Amino acid sequence: MDALRSLFVEFADVTQQALLRLAVLAAAFTLLAACVTACNKAPPWWRKPDLSTDLCWAVVPQLAYRYVTTFMLVFGMAAFYGLTGPDEMGGFFTQGHGPLAHLGFWPQVALYLLGSDLVMYTTHRLFHTARMWRFHAVHHSSEHLEWTSASRFHPVDQILHGILSDVVMLLLGIPPEVLVWLMPFNVGTSALVHANLDWDFGPFRYVLVSPVFHRWHHTSADRGGSSNFAGTFPLYDLVFGTFHMPAGQRPDAYGVDDPHFPSGFLRQLRYPLRSRRTAVSGSKDTEAGDTALTHRV
Repeated sequence: MDALRSLFVEFADVTQQALLRLAVLAAAFTLLAACVTACNKAPPWWRKPDLSTDLCWAVVPQLAYRYVTTFMLVFGMAAFYGLTGPDEMGGFFTQGHGPLAHLGFWPQVALYLLGSDLVMYTTHRLFHTARMWRFHAVHHSSEHLEWTSASRFHPVDQILHGILSDVVMLLLGIPPEVLVWLMPFNVGTSALVHANLDWDFGPFRYVLVSPVFHRWHHTSADRGGSSNFAGTFPLYDLVFGTFHMPAGQRPDAYGVDDPHFPSGFLRQLRYPLRSRRTAVSGSKDTEAGDTALTHRV
């Protein structure tokens, strides 16, 4: 009974944190919507037609990810390195184990940001191939792109795209403490680049991913959807030839080119498991994508 009570309390705490995070983001982007020019003419985010679907993706899977992430990234790594005592576990959390563990905190932060973004750039391109697209199409399905769309990730996509990058960095020696410390930054920047803001960051467009940069990625493949794969640093798109920000133009049409793609959280959750149809990253540009991956990544 005590274990059940403890589990319920922890579940309630995780739910409260998820709702609090949503409330903070909602307040921030409501303020930004009132002060900053929108990239596209559209209703404010709170009148988004598919807002309920976004909110389900933002809350329901996140509760499961909390436990999956804790198991995979902490207990999994501890078991991998054979750590058992509290002192060893504490040392792993703050210092890590691996070739980068001897570095100071700030170099580890910088290397985590650069390294995890490179891993996610690679997996992101893989999810735009025919075999994996049906999972990633969930993320691209919103035709009204807003900051709330940032959480639309199928669990398969979330594990192989997001969590895998953290596993790689932990194996290299980045301690869990760095991942925890950077969580607000990662959540905030992910929401920001999906927001309907006319920000391209001017001369810094080649340094950090901007809302305009990422909105091009959510257009059709022939307009920009097969480019701009980086999540934080456009440097990787520049290096691998996938940078796309045409001067004097703005992205303006989003979603997937699949008439069978469902609406609603549960139907979207089941869709990749029941269908092998591809949408905007269909067979026409997938062969080119596979070739590019072979030669560039």
